[in-house]
Amino acid sequence: METLSQAESYYIPISPHDASGPINVLAGADVMITVPNFYKLETANADLTKYNEFIMSPLDNANGALHLNPNDPGLGVEMNMDYLNANKLND
Repeated sequence: METLSQAESYYIPISPHDASGPINVLAGADVMITVPNFYKLETANADLTKYNEFIMSPLDNANGALHLNPNDPGLGVEMNMDYLNANKLND
């Protein structure tokens, strides 16, 4: 957060990048809503539907904006354990 504060004092916008999956996207978005100089949350793909198989409810990124669900606990997402167990690398 110190880097974010320093950037803010010089009016430098912040655009963190995610290339890891739905949890990182949502965690990044959750943190960035508190950052005054937040510009955008970059992802490896503009189409986030590939992340939907990992989670129980699809991500809502209508019109290029990620819409967070403030009514669900935590990050507002539940992992699809059936999918994760069926696709794990090893036991």
